[in-house]
Amino acid sequence: MTTPGLPPLRRLVSHATPWQRTLRLAGIEQGRLRDDYTAAALLVARRYPVVYPFVRLLAPAALQPHLWACTAFGVYADRLVDVPVHRCEPARFHAWGEHVRSGLVTGRAAQPFLRAFLHTMQERPIDPADVHAYLAGQAGRLGVTGYTTEQDHHDNIDRSTMPAVRIQLATCRVPLHPRNETAARLAIDAAQRWDDLADLADDLQAGLLTIPETELLRFRVPRADLEAGRDTPAVRALLADACGRTRSAFQVAHDALDDADEAVQLLYRAILILLAQGMNGLEHQGAALLRPSRLWRVRPSPTQLLSDTLRAFRSLRTLQHGTHIG
Repeated sequence: MTTPGLPPLRRLVSHATPWQRTLRLAGIEQGRLRDDYTAAALLVARRYPVVYPFVRLLAPAALQPHLWACTAFGVYADRLVDVPVHRCEPARFHAWGEHVRSGLVTGRAAQPFLRAFLHTMQERPIDPADVHAYLAGQAGRLGVTGYTTEQDHHDNIDRSTMPAVRIQLATCRVPLHPRNETAARLAIDAAQRWDDLADLADDLQAGLLTIPETELLRFRVPRADLEAGRDTPAVRALLADACGRTRSAFQVAHDALDDADEAVQLLYRAILILLAQGMNGLEHQGAALLRPSRLWRVRPSPTQLLSDTLRAFRSLRTLQHGTHIG
């Protein structure tokens, strides 16, 4: 029996086109280039094992290889930058950045995923200036130990993330209308706030605190209390406020996506749907957010998951009958 309004399972599964056919639909030729795009997809799948199959299910097949190539480029850059402060090696990132800049000129690279990305740049209207801006933004993250104010959080997104968003939107041939860029930025803001909370304990151990110093002062919480994992009323109030800000960011992002082009909705709703399922778990942990754990405490909301997924599929159906982004 089919739930009213929910597409039958066979229709959902049919969207996950076999990978070799996906490559063929994207116009990726046989040989090394296909291997390069496969390497890019595997890099993303290992980094985002939950998000990857969800996007494979929802995104148009002809778009996916290019989308994975751009995402893999960002995943590798983040791997070089997102390391403990005491083990930060700026020279390693800068050397890779020069390799990327050389590839932009020559079209050649040693890394398979990077060759795929460079090929996507030839096929899609990606501005090389955004690649340069992205590399500069990521370099600015090297050795950072924390934020002084809330503005530092926003500056980090504008400098290190928004160039990648513009690359992603160009990959999908999405018009750079203000409503699209605004919706994408708000979605990224919500995702980054969620990630900061989920990784709070690990980041603290690595020497990074993403809760601004001004918030610590407002709640009278010493950084040492967070680093030591102390469970105090002030610490709980600080973390509850951070969770509240994150939940509000999700709502603002969802509302903004309603006004964005369907392609933008398709790209970012999948991320928000999955992360929203983890918000209840984050809020429930309280001061336990300060203690590293291998367990991802998720308290799913089936009703919200169903509602958000149907919302995403409506965007997909509209996209399939309207503008083509593959």
